[in-house]
Amino acid sequence: MLALAKVSESDRKKIIWNFMEELWENYLNALENNLPTKLNLLDFFNFGTLKNGFTENDKLYVIKQYAKESGYIKIIGTEVSVTKKGLKEFQKRYPRLGYKHVKYLV
Repeated sequence: MLALAKVSESDRKKIIWNFMEELWENYLNALENNLPTKLNLLDFFNFGTLKNGFTENDKLYVIKQYAKESGYIKIIGTEVSVTKKGLKEFQKRYPRLGYKHVKYLV
């Protein structure tokens, strides 16, 4: 098993921010197009842009830890989905976006 790199708090936040931004875009796109809202974790691209040479394992570890700590997303194997708690948080943080799909899913 490979050792994970030490990820600074600022890089951790960047990984999470980029991942969550892409997750919301993909999630809302899935809703609008009647596609499954359980997404493949390995299909995400944007959260991988870091300067310090972290591996995919480092980034996935950060995302999986965030899922456990926040409860906003659920990861099973390579499948990621937004939880009800995550939907509520999204509505709270971005009320002006007014996505009609999100309000009736909570």
